[in-house]
Amino acid sequence: MKFINNPTLRFLLLILCLTTLVNFTSATINAQQPSKPQTDDVLRVNTDLVQTAVTVVDKNGRFVDGLDRGQFTLLVDGQPQPISFFERLTAGSSREEQLASRAADLPAIKVPTASPTVRGRTIVFYMDDLHLSPDSLHRTRDMLRNFLDNEMSAKDSVAIASASGQVGFLQQFTNNREVLKAAIERLSPRPYDVRGYGTGSTKMREFDALIIDSGSSTNKTSAVLNYYIRECVIQSSLPKKIPVAMAAIARTCETQVRNSARAVLMQAGTITQNMYASLESLMRSSARIPGRKLAFLISDGFLMDSGPHGPDLRGKLDNIIDAAQRAGVVIYTIDSRGLVTANQVDVRQGNARMDFGAPVGEIEAYQDALHALADETGGRALRNTNYFARWVEKVLDETSNYYLLAWRPDKEEEKAPKFRHVKVTVAGRPDLTVRAPRGYVEGPQPASETAAKAATENPAKTPESDLRGALSDYYPNGSLPTLLSLTYLNTPKNETVLTSSMQVSTRGLRYGDDGKQQATIKLAGVILNDKGKIASSFRNQLSVNPLDAGKTDAGVIYNQHTPLGPGIYQVRVAARDEKSGLVGSAMQWVVIPDLTKRELTTSSVLLGGQVLENAKDRNAGPQIQLSVDHRFSRLARLGYWMFIYNAKRDATGAPSLTVQTQVMRDGRVMLSSPQRKVSQGGPDPERIAFGEEMTLQTLAPGTYDLRVTITDSIAGTSATQTIDFVVL
Repeated sequence: MKFINNPTLRFLLLILCLTTLVNFTSATINAQQPSKPQTDDVLRVNTDLVQTAVTVVDKNGRFVDGLDRGQFTLLVDGQPQPISFFERLTAGSSREEQLASRAADLPAIKVPTASPTVRGRTIVFYMDDLHLSPDSLHRTRDMLRNFLDNEMSAKDSVAIASASGQVGFLQQFTNNREVLKAAIERLSPRPYDVRGYGTGSTKMREFDALIIDSGSSTNKTSAVLNYYIRECVIQSSLPKKIPVAMAAIARTCETQVRNSARAVLMQAGTITQNMYASLESLMRSSARIPGRKLAFLISDGFLMDSGPHGPDLRGKLDNIIDAAQRAGVVIYTIDSRGLVTANQVDVRQGNARMDFGAPVGEIEAYQDALHALADETGGRALRNTNYFARWVEKVLDETSNYYLLAWRPDKEEEKAPKFRHVKVTVAGRPDLTVRAPRGYVEGPQPASETAAKAATENPAKTPESDLRGALSDYYPNGSLPTLLSLTYLNTPKNETVLTSSMQVSTRGLRYGDDGKQQATIKLAGVILNDKGKIASSFRNQLSVNPLDAGKTDAGVIYNQHTPLGPGIYQVRVAARDEKSGLVGSAMQWVVIPDLTKRELTTSSVLLGGQVLENAKDRNAGPQIQLSVDHRFSRLARLGYWMFIYNAKRDATGAPSLTVQTQVMRDGRVMLSSPQRKVSQGGPDPERIAFGEEMTLQTLAPGTYDLRVTITDSIAGTSATQTIDFVVL
C-alpha cells in the first residue's frame, strides 16, 4: 500500500470510500522484527510489601506538597514500622499505573522516562439502593448528572453500580457519558420492608428494635419498650376490662414486642449483609484496575450493629475495609437523606412515634457505618448537608495528588485473618490532616479469593478457551497489546454500520526460532447489547510476515463491519499469538443513534483517515484505513471527517449548517477554529460530509479531546461529537 498525497483528491476519495464502505483487511500483513528493549528506569518492588495511599491536607483542605519519607511516621498495631517505599504521585498518571500494575511473577517494573499518556481517574458511584428512599434517589440522580456534565473528563473511567444489581450490564467502567446516563436512568426506588409482628399497624423502627433487644434496663429502653407494648395492647382484640386479663395481655405483648424486635433486626441485618456482600465483591474486583480508585457510597444509612441475635455486621465491615485497602480504593460516603433533624420522620421506616421523639443517638446510629467505611479507608463522610455535587467536586480536587507508602509486614503465620490497625502521621505537624486507610486483614486470603486465584493460575487452557476467557472478562488483557477503535456511519442503504478496528502489536509476536517465519494471530470479537445479550460476533485469522529490522511497529490492523440498529452496545475483541500463546483483549462502548427520530445527529468522528492504493491489485480500487491508536506526531496534521444526518432545509431545499472545532485538555480549550459554513455538496445530500485538518505544532505532548459541534440554524439545534487523541 502507498499513501495518496494530493489533499483534495484524498478527501474526495475518502468520502467515496466511506459512503461505499470499502473494507481494508489484509490476510497477510508485514510486521517488524522484535526490537531491542528501551533503556527504561527499573524499579524493584517486592510483592510482599503492603502499600497505602496517603492524602495530606492543610486546614483549608489543600494538598500539602513537598513532604519526604523522613517526615512520615507509620504505626501498625501501635508499633513503629520502617517505610520501605515512598513516592509522591498524581492520580491517573502513567507512573501510578506502573507502580500499581506489578504482578507476583514480575521481578521488576519498567517505568518509561517520559510518557505523554494520562490514564485519568477511576471513580465508582455505588448506590446503596437497598437503603435509599425515593426522595434520596432523586437527589442522587441530580448529583450524578451534574458530575457527568461538569466534572467528568474524557480520560476518566467511571462506573455506576447498585447494591441490588438493577443497573445490570451497564454496571461497568466506561468514559462514555451516554452509557453512564443510561445507567442512571435504570436506578429506581426499591421497596424496603422490615416488619415485626404483634403491634398491629404500628411499625417498629429499627433503632427502637435495637434498644429493646439490647436488654439494658435504662429509662430509654423502658420508654421505647412500653410504647410498643401499649400499642400492642390497644390493638389487641382480647377483652381488656378485667384487670387479670389486662395483665396477661400486657405480658403476652411484651413477649411479642421483644420477639418482634429480634425479627426486625434479623431482617434489617440480612439486607445490610447483602449490601455488604455486593460492596465487598466490587472492592475485590477493582483490585485488577491499576492505580488508586475513588468510591462514593450513597445511602440513607443503616445500623452498624444488628444486636446480639443478628448477623455479624462488624466483621463484614472489616472485610470490606480490607478489600478496599488491597484494591487501592478510598471510600467517600454520602448520607443521601441530606439535612436530617431529630424529629424528622424516616419515610423508609414508616410512622413516627406518637408519644416520644427520636431517642438520643438515633441519627448517629444510622451514620456510624458510613463514617467507619470512609474514615478507615482514608476517605471522608458527608453528613447533614444537601449539597452533594459541590462536595464531590471538592473531593475529586483534593485527591488528585497523594503519597504512596509501602512497608514489609511481619512474616508470622496466622491461623485466622487478623485486622491490623494502621496509623500514618506527619511528625511535628499537628496542623496537617492525614487521610489514609486505617487497617488491613493479615492472614489467609478469603476462600473465594483463593479459589479465584487458583482458577486463574491453573486453568485448562486451549487456544479457544483463551479467546473465550478474554471475551468474557470484564477487564482487558494486556499480555498481547491490543487496541480497539469504533466508528459508525449510515450507508446509502439506510443502515447504520459499525466498524470495529483492531490493532494488534507485532512487537511481541513470535516468528519461529529463526525469526523469519510467519506469525499467526487468531482474532475473535463479540458485540453485546445493553442487556448483555449477543448482537453479533466474528472470528478470523491473520498471517503476519516479519519485516526487516529497523521498521516501525505499525501493528496489525483488522476491520470488521457490522450493521446494527439503534441502541447501546459494548464491543469486546481478543487476539492470540498461536506460537507464544499470548492473549490480548480490549473493549469499548458505543451508542448508535436512531435516525428515524429525524433529529440532527452525526456519524462518529473519523480520525486520521488515509486513502490507500492497492499496489498488488490496482483493479481493486482505493481503500481506507482510519487511525486506531489515535496517536499523532506534533509535526503531522490531524485530519478528521464526519457525516451530518437529518439537517433541516429551507424553502429552496438548502441546509444551513456551521461547524466549530475545538481541541480540549482537562476542560480547557487549547485550539479553536473559527465557525465555518458546511457545504451542502457531495455525492449524497442525505449524508452531508465535512472534513478538516489541523496543525499540532503548538500542542505539548499529551492526551487531548477533539470536540466538533454542528449547529443547524434552521432547526435551532446542535450536535456534538468528541474523540480523544494523543500528541507525541
